[in-house]
Amino acid sequence: MTESYLLLDIGGTFIKFGAASLDGELLHGISGSVPVDSLGSAREVTGAFAEAVRSGTEALGKNDRMLAGIGICIPGPFDYGKGIPLMKHKFLSIYGMSLKDFFRSLPQTGPDMPVGFIHDVNAALLGEMSRGNAAGYPDSALVTLGTGLGFAFSRAGRIMVNEKGSPLCPIYSIPYRDGILEDYVSKRGFLKAYREISGKSADPSLTVADIGAMAAEGDPAALETFLSVGEILASALKPKLVENRIGCLLLGGQISRSFRFMERALKAGLSGVSCLKTVMPAKNIGEAAFYGIVEEMKNNCVVLV
Repeated sequence: MTESYLLLDIGGTFIKFGAASLDGELLHGISGSVPVDSLGSAREVTGAFAEAVRSGTEALGKNDRMLAGIGICIPGPFDYGKGIPLMKHKFLSIYGMSLKDFFRSLPQTGPDMPVGFIHDVNAALLGEMSRGNAAGYPDSALVTLGTGLGFAFSRAGRIMVNEKGSPLCPIYSIPYRDGILEDYVSKRGFLKAYREISGKSADPSLTVADIGAMAAEGDPAALETFLSVGEILASALKPKLVENRIGCLLLGGQISRSFRFMERALKAGLSGVSCLKTVMPAKNIGEAAFYGIVEEMKNNCVVLV
């Protein structure tokens, strides 16, 4: 049987699993997801983790492959070197638990099984540097737009992180107007902007994808929403890009699938950043994190500062 990595992308509601060969090629026939409640009990959360490993290794076996290591991306706060979650907004029930020990205790693994952890935004940037639109740019950055707002950057080809392994310069908490930047540049920011621009009352079922669909049909309020958020994001990013001499800026996350509607405002707001050579969406929006996980497993590409 051929050895392969099992890759886990742990979110707040689902754990996506995939697999890769030891040389970093994703195995497209091996994938799936397992539901997880990030607000659940420790037993419920770890049960979901165990089920993801069980399902993933079962899929490997059906493809004549065997488990050689587990690579995991998960949001922070988290001690990525030790494998210890430090989150209080979700996964609180496993705060301080050694997930490295947990994963090595499962029937499919063992005490010597390689288990690695990486921040989800770091993983996505690393994936784009190795297999995507940041390839060839040693100083690059990625903004992820979704439920939250993520930001990671590289210097001389290495992802820059703090002492725990999280992105070195998060931008979500930058003070902005009457709150923080994430209030204005994330899912809730898009919805808020659309309500204000359209003058329509809140529709609890409205999604950013809906606003993107309306923009594609030429809806003026939807188009203005993307331009407004693009302007805000550009103004916040500009000093970060200049300070770190970023040459390539990518947008990831599901919202970035509507990049074309905010492109004009974003590029106009960043027009004075001389070091910046390209601004575009990520190439592998759905798979960048998996590419980054396996790259980290192979080469240990992040750097502590």
